[in-house]
Amino acid sequence: MTRTTGLTAAALVVLAGVGVAQPPAALPDLALEDQFDRKADPAAYRGSVVILVYGDRRGTDACKALGEQLHVCWHPTAKGQPAAKAKAAPVVGLDGLAPGKAAPDVKVIPVACCGKVPGPIRGVIRTQIARGAPDVPVWLDFTDAMKTHFGLTAGEPNLVVIDAAGRPRGKVNGAPDQATLDGVMRTVQQLRAEAVK
Repeated sequence: MTRTTGLTAAALVVLAGVGVAQPPAALPDLALEDQFDRKADPAAYRGSVVILVYGDRRGTDACKALGEQLHVCWHPTAKGQPAAKAKAAPVVGLDGLAPGKAAPDVKVIPVACCGKVPGPIRGVIRTQIARGAPDVPVWLDFTDAMKTHFGLTAGEPNLVVIDAAGRPRGKVNGAPDQATLDGVMRTVQQLRAEAVK
């Protein structure tokens, strides 16, 4: 059963910035790091729309499949390519973009919700993830920040959409059905258009 939060049809209007009574809230400090022990910095992606695809260990395969599907939506030449090459695929254009203006990218970032584990176990997790994903940064959540701030459906993929200004604009908890996924794609396109206004 699909469980969604914050990305209903009504919310899509709000996500697109239409009829918003209040500006979106700032992204909370998530205190994440990647598998190479580097601080994950969402500010480094300003100017791009970011989709954080996150889940616990039981949801790893589903998160990976959803993340790849979302990446290919905006980077179609990535389909079937190895991770290093897929990561470098160009983003699709944006209708109505002024000549000479670059289309905002869409960055899909995997986040592994590892739970609050002791330091030595963190090292083991980092090593395992680095071995399995040497070419793509995977953000690691050792503080339950994603669950605390955005909710988490165990064993399933979850996602948060962050606009080009670094503000969370929608979330989905649980595996999205096709209608929800279509809504996510429309919202991301609207946020890309909003970013170049």
